[in-house]
Amino acid sequence: MNKEQNDILILGTGYFAEVILMDLAVATRAPIKIVIGGRNEARLKWLALACNSRAAQHGNPVRFHSSYVDMASEQSMADALGNWDPGVVVQSASLQSPWSLDGKGSEWAKLMEEAGFGLAVAFQSILPMRTSAALDAVGSKAAFVNTAYPDVVNQILAARGQRITCGVGNVAIFSSILAGALAPADAERLRVIAHHHALVQWRYPVDERVGDPVRAWIGDDEIPNVKARFSHIQLPHRELNLISGGSAVPVLLSLAGVGDSRGHVPGPHGLPGGYPVWVTKGDVRLDLPTTISKDEAVSWNRSFEAVDGVSVSEDGHVDYSERARVAVARYSQEIAKGFHVRDLVAAQGALAELRAKLGG
Repeated sequence: MNKEQNDILILGTGYFAEVILMDLAVATRAPIKIVIGGRNEARLKWLALACNSRAAQHGNPVRFHSSYVDMASEQSMADALGNWDPGVVVQSASLQSPWSLDGKGSEWAKLMEEAGFGLAVAFQSILPMRTSAALDAVGSKAAFVNTAYPDVVNQILAARGQRITCGVGNVAIFSSILAGALAPADAERLRVIAHHHALVQWRYPVDERVGDPVRAWIGDDEIPNVKARFSHIQLPHRELNLISGGSAVPVLLSLAGVGDSRGHVPGPHGLPGGYPVWVTKGDVRLDLPTTISKDEAVSWNRSFEAVDGVSVSEDGHVDYSERARVAVARYSQEIAKGFHVRDLVAAQGALAELRAKLGG
């Protein structure tokens, strides 16, 4: 099999991956190869067929292929990486989808609602951990993009000494919706800092939101009171993928070498929360306004970790919020203590046992 430059390998065939893929089919004007990896071969074939059809409809030279990849096996992922030699690898699957909890009355779903989604961070981290390990195992130089709770998971990967380039979505949802509400000249110069917690707050009516968890600048001039200026905007839940998935397209294409771009990503190189970045082939770098330092931006994003449900300390310990600790302690005092990043596999196993016991 020929190994070409600018390949993108997207691992996962769920809803979020589908949105990214369909938008890539419409937006990609370069003759690159995009590979879809997963275990459901019928789904893989359909996604490749649909994406190639959409690309052809728009006269785009991008082409999509499918590849069987068992993400439970580092060897299977290593084989796929060796076969396709991608320039960008995207991990879009996780072991706990937020959508799987919708409308469920199980004890596990109730615990997750009470504790917050941060309780599932070990589930979110396992597949990115395996993918990053597989990249190193085959000596791949690919940029690695994790879409599973990247505001926190990327910190865990970095604390473990594993490779991570960035995430997609989250902060980019805010940069997109704010840009869409601004004049085009201002939208081009928009810079936004936001933590995952802002997604929770902006689902409420504006008078029920706590604080103002989104900061935005036009150029180097900060927009005062973002919450009030954009009070007409209230976010849905599952439908956010239509914005979040689309925001991944320019980032992935630039990482693959199809032109540099400005964008917004969560967890760049393992930082907490989301930031404006400059995206070039294989890497991202911060593109902050001159009026805020990197340390200030990081500190501001960290201030929302407790209310989001989970945080990662400098020494690599993962701590749940007080609300989460109290909720999960009714079932397991040990899980409530959190875990060190080196013990991620054991932490995920303990959480999986609890989920099975509670009917998740």
